[in-house]
Amino acid sequence: MRRLISLAACAALAACQQQPDQPGNTAPVPTPSASPSAAATPVAALARYVGHYPTDAVEGGSSFLADPAVRAAVAAAVPDEGVRARVLDTDVTATPIAEVEGRVLAYGCEPHNCGPHNWAIALAPDGGTGAVCYYDEDRRVARWYPEGAGPNPASGCPSGE
Repeated sequence: MRRLISLAACAALAACQQQPDQPGNTAPVPTPSASPSAAATPVAALARYVGHYPTDAVEGGSSFLADPAVRAAVAAAVPDEGVRARVLDTDVTATPIAEVEGRVLAYGCEPHNCGPHNWAIALAPDGGTGAVCYYDEDRRVARWYPEGAGPNPASGCPSGE
């Protein structure tokens, strides 16, 4: 099951990576090197959260969900205030943050109600570009923000596990 989710996460994140020639996009997201020394060195500011939960304070004292770069990227991607509030809420059941396809991926869900309400934040390691997936069982679709940033699976958002 975890392998299936990981494969779905990779496919979803690959689909949400923006192309540099589209309006409003800057540079493509770099893919980190597979060498061990490069993996031990932070790729960029948000890479310090990889392996930690979204609510864990890390070096510098901030959590992923409280980081100004994360909050700004989510605000830029998600026009719906209710979705933004839920995605950035610290009352969350979450998995450790992962790096998938060159993106920092944080997954969370509503405590005791993960199946019907879950989401993922996928950001470039520098926080410059990002996408948010929000799944609401009532609507039976995972919606990506900004619109068109990824596929709309009926089973939820990628968890990175």
